[in-house]
Formats: sequence, C-alpha cells, structure tokens
Amino acid sequence: AVCASITELLPQAGTAVLPPSRLVELPCCYEDPALGFELQAAATRLGISTAELVKLHSGAEYLVYFIGFTPGLPYMTGMPERLTIPRLETPRTKTSAGSVGIGGTQCCVYSVDSPGGFWVLGRTPLRLYDPESPEPVLLRPGDRVSFRAIDRGEYDTIAARVAARAYAPVTT
Repeated sequence: AVCASITELLPQAGTAVLPPSRLVELPCCYEDPALGFELQAAATRLGISTAELVKLHSGAEYLVYFIGFTPGLPYMTGMPERLTIPRLETPRTKTSAGSVGIGGTQCCVYSVDSPGGFWVLGRTPLRLYDPESPEPVLLRPGDRVSFRAIDRGEYDTIAARVAARAYAPVTT
C-alpha cells in the first residue's frame, strides 16, 4: 500500500536544477605549523611524510556535496584514498576559520571559528563565509575545489587583500 501511494506521487516530484559547477582554487598554507598544526601528526598517523601528505592533498580535485554544520562550511568528497584517516577522538573546542581539515574520507574548510574534529593540515586566507558580502557563501554544492600550496608570505599577502576586499578567488 505504501509503495503504491509513493508510485502515484512520483509524477508530482520536481527535479532540482543546480547552478553550473565551478572549479574554485583555494590557496592553502601547509608549511607553517601555526596554521597546519596537525599536519605532522596526520602524516605520522598515515605513515607518510608531510611533503607526501601535502602533495596528495593539494593534487586532488574535490567535490562539494553539501554545506553545513556552520554557515558556508563545505563537506567535500574526492580525497585520495591514501589520506583516509579517522576523525579526532576528542574534537577541539575551537578551530579557526579557514582551517583546511581531513577526517574519514572527507575534506572540509572551516568557514567560521567553531569546534571541530578534522585533522588540520593548513589554512586558507579566503573567507568561505562573509555575511557582509553580496554572496556570503563562497562555495556551493556541486562546485569542484582544488588546493594550491602557498608559503606564509603569500598567505599573509592574500589575507591582507581579502581583508581589504581586493581579492577574488580563482574560479573557472
């Protein structure tokens, strides 16, 4: 009876129309332990070098499959299988906005300061959530994301430009 009722309602179901997928490049500073404070621990847990971890993480293309937990926080799939790592046993009470993390088979970028249980590998100077912006959320479901490794000097330069609202993310 339930199946028959559902079958009758199927023609009324709409089809979601998604915006076109974009490829968004996120600069990420992995090299500064103050920004990627769990990079070494994650590499040790995975049995690889930090250089290999950065290469694998920044060499992949990720797919944003939903936004949640906090405004603008993207949950992404597409992480290399070699980087699969359990989430932290005890989540930290504060993870800084822009922190790039991995946990399980997912990658995320913390959009605001919040609790978190992903291993923080680095940080992007971009704002993934900016309530003052005409488009407050940078990423949307269906977007593809690549990470570009940058040094601390470039991180600081981009961060200053972001603060001055003079930086536009690279999108194609």
